[in-house]
This record gives sequence, C-alpha cells and structure tokens, in this order.
Amino acid sequence: MITPDLSIIIPAWQEADRIENSLIKLSEYLRRNFWRNVEVLVVVAHSHDGTLEIARSKSGLFENYKVIDAGPRAGKGRDVRLAMQEARGDYKLFMDADLATPLYHLKAVRKLKKENADVIIGVRNLQTSHRGLRKIISKTGNRLVKWVLDINIRDTQCGFKAFRGPVADDLFGAQTINGWGFDMELLAIAKKRGYRIQTIPIHDWNDVDGGTFDNTAIRGSLSTLKDLLTIKWNLLNGRYDQVSEPVSVVQES
Repeated sequence: MITPDLSIIIPAWQEADRIENSLIKLSEYLRRNFWRNVEVLVVVAHSHDGTLEIARSKSGLFENYKVIDAGPRAGKGRDVRLAMQEARGDYKLFMDADLATPLYHLKAVRKLKKENADVIIGVRNLQTSHRGLRKIISKTGNRLVKWVLDINIRDTQCGFKAFRGPVADDLFGAQTINGWGFDMELLAIAKKRGYRIQTIPIHDWNDVDGGTFDNTAIRGSLSTLKDLLTIKWNLLNGRYDQVSEPVSVVQES
C-alpha cells in the first residue's frame, strides 16, 4: 500500500450545516492543485444532527477517504488523536471543519514538508482575527501560555497544524488532554523533545459564525486554564518522558 504524502484530518462535531460544503471545497482544491496522494479522515464524535451520515455519504469525493466514528463526545483533542493514530501519511495535518483557515495555506505546508519540518502550525493575528469575547479570551490565553509554559508563539490555538509522521506518532502518543488545551500540550511536548516548530502566518483566518466555540466560550476558557496548569504540572513531574498507549478507534467506515 502506497504511503500518502499527506493525511488531512477534520474533526467534526455538530457540523451538519457545513461538512458537505467543506469536503466539496477540499476535494476541488486538491484536484486543482495536483495533490494526488492525499488521504482525508473525518472524525466525528456522536452528533444528533446527522454529521456522521453526511460525512459517510461523501466518500466519492476522494480516492483515499475514511470516516471515524469516535463514539460519545470527549473533546476535540481525543478526536484528533484517534485520527492521527489511524492516519498513514508522511505528514499528518488537522484543520477545522469550517475552513476558517483558507485552503491555499496548504501550499505553505507543502513547501515546509519539502524542508522536512517537524511541526508546522498556523499563527493568526489575534488583533484582527477575533471579535468581542473571543478576542479577549484568545489574547489572554496566549499570554498565559507564553508565561506558564515558556512557549514563544503568539498563537497556540489555531486549528491548522501539521506534523512529520514519526513526530505525530511521538507527540500524540504522549498526549493526555482531550479538550481544547490539547494544542498547548502538543507544543509543550514538542519543545521539550527538541522538535523544530515552523509557523505559517494566517492573516486571512475567518472567524466563521455558528461554530461550537460561540456557545461554550466561558466554560471552554476555564477548561483550557485548567489544562494549562495540568500541562505545567506534567512538565514538572516528568509525565512527558513517558509515552502513552494508543487509544483504540471505535468504528471506521
């Protein structure tokens, strides 16, 4: 079996209103830009709106396509980890189902892939990318990450990150956080283990209306603060010196 050049992972919980359109746009983009050897994995936590069924119906859009039923909702971090452990690509990338990061930024991933980069992350301009409460939470959160974890990246939470295959296996094998804070944890582990983190400026990131963040902003920020303190504790206690056992996938189709 040929190893894909790139695995694209899309976590999708309660995304029935846009997952079809997003997959169509992704398929068209890959075809126009001659991305031939790509696998696409959509990982869906149980959603009452039919997201799983819609995702399964789009298998004809891609030559290499898989839908993972992640079971009951446990957090975006859990869902991304499940798909990363199923993905076979030389590089493994996850991105949000709303396509908030325009697809043409995949060109930068392709370029950095040729340079054998370890970790590739999108970085937004938080002064302009967010509005209202989300802007306040994002700016404050990233300052805390820089201070507590000593990670000198102005945006750790952009949902557009890629990893060289073995690096992904290493980082996600050590991941412990299932919720929103998993991005911070991955970067903390990457720094600890000496991986080189490359950034892609995402100046045209779109704060898409109707996302699941809008309804959970305060609760999500408190959970992320708890995750931040957990990561710091894990660093101090050598937790990331141990590799966790892979999480089993519930169902594939």
